Amino acid sequence: MNQNNEQDKPKTKKSTLKRVIRTAIGTILWIALVAGLIWGLPRALSWYLKTPYPMAAITSGSMWPALHTSDLVFIQGVTKAEEQVEVGDIVVFVNKKNAFTIHRVMEKNEATLITKGDANNVADPAISYDDVIGKLYTIGDWNARIPKLGFISTTVSKYRE
Repeated sequence: MNQNNEQDKPKTKKSTLKRVIRTAIGTILWIALVAGLIWGLPRALSWYLKTPYPMAAITSGSMWPALHTSDLVFIQGVTKAEEQVEVGDIVVFVNKKNAFTIHRVMEKNEATLITKGDANNVADPAISYDDVIGKLYTIGDWNARIPKLGFISTTVSKYRE
């Protein structure tokens, strides 16, 4: 009996060491995967959507019911807004405060666009086509958005103001 107990002890130490190594390797792989997603996903989306701003968080209710506060939306880059943007499209543009606004195109003029949030009563001041950085990426009739995933950005922006 004494011999069996002595033989079991090294096996227990070896199996514990194997478990620790396996856990460490698994943890390192998960960290690498998460880091790869955090670093690589925005770069891959920038390349695919042809914009330096492939994602944005909805920070207000101005586009309700199409978009909700804290939604993460995907932005398709545009190079010639005059040709690529149509009435009814949801566009992303730089506003007077040098921040982004995401509203729907209500009217196209020769040199400007008129936009308005779906939930707003009044249209925005006219913007230049040069102010448009992209439009909401859509798949068929579906606005490409992930509900509630933009909550981190919306929470941080509340405390920055």
